Amino acid sequence: MVKKMAFLAGVGVGYLVGSKAGREKIKSLWNDPKVQDTVNQGTEWAKQKAPGIQDKVTEAAKDAAASAKDAAAQAKDSMSSGSSKNSGGGASSVAGTANPADHSHTSGGGTTMDPARPQPDGRP
Repeated sequence: MVKKMAFLAGVGVGYLVGSKAGREKIKSLWNDPKVQDTVNQGTEWAKQKAPGIQDKVTEAAKDAAASAKDAAAQAKDSMSSGSSKNSGGGASSVAGTANPADHSHTSGGGTTMDPARPQPDGRP
């Protein structure tokens, strides 16, 4: 029963959006004074709430930046202290990633690739 209702709602929305008569119906509803009053109330509510929301988002962004900075510092410290558990002689422990120490953009090979330059084709 729920699936039928969802299907019928989809058909109704498709009619309103897709047909010329449906678009005209939406325009006539949009020009209704009750609809415009509701839109104005929503706009005023959003204007009142925006400064508080902006402060919350700014604070959350600062917290995230501080957490990322701390994590990066910890990762840098663990890399410089030699506590890496790689036994592959410079190979990364995660498949498909590069070891940051060798400055390569690939997971294998001893050459450093420059992404700005085209690489040579490996075919003979």
